[in-house]
Amino acid sequence: MALLLEQPTKRLNLSFKIMNTVLIFVVAIIATVTCLPPIRDVSSFGYCHIGNVYIKEGERGPGPIGECNMYSCKSAKAGDVTISIHICAEVIPRRGCQQYNYDYTKQYPACCPKQVCPPKLE
Repeated sequence: MALLLEQPTKRLNLSFKIMNTVLIFVVAIIATVTCLPPIRDVSSFGYCHIGNVYIKEGERGPGPIGECNMYSCKSAKAGDVTISIHICAEVIPRRGCQQYNYDYTKQYPACCPKQVCPPKLE
């Protein structure tokens, strides 16, 4: 009877060891891939890439339609760039004026909120 109980236990231990080895291997692969630096797009060297927009280092420009931001692209150190985001100013409409919210169908600054006043208040 002891021999019958011993066989399944050995199989379970072997299965457990195999599962642990596979799990450790998978975790090691995920950790390696996650820690790798991002691949630099060789065709965009010297540019900041935001969505489908490329902005040359040292310049600034509007981001993709739908984001309503202005981006500045600066060289941080050899091969690296820093992106600064400029957002729309807050609009607090004057009395009697109306505020129109973001228009995400346009690029910055045309997408920013606006204040529209009747002719007599302008």
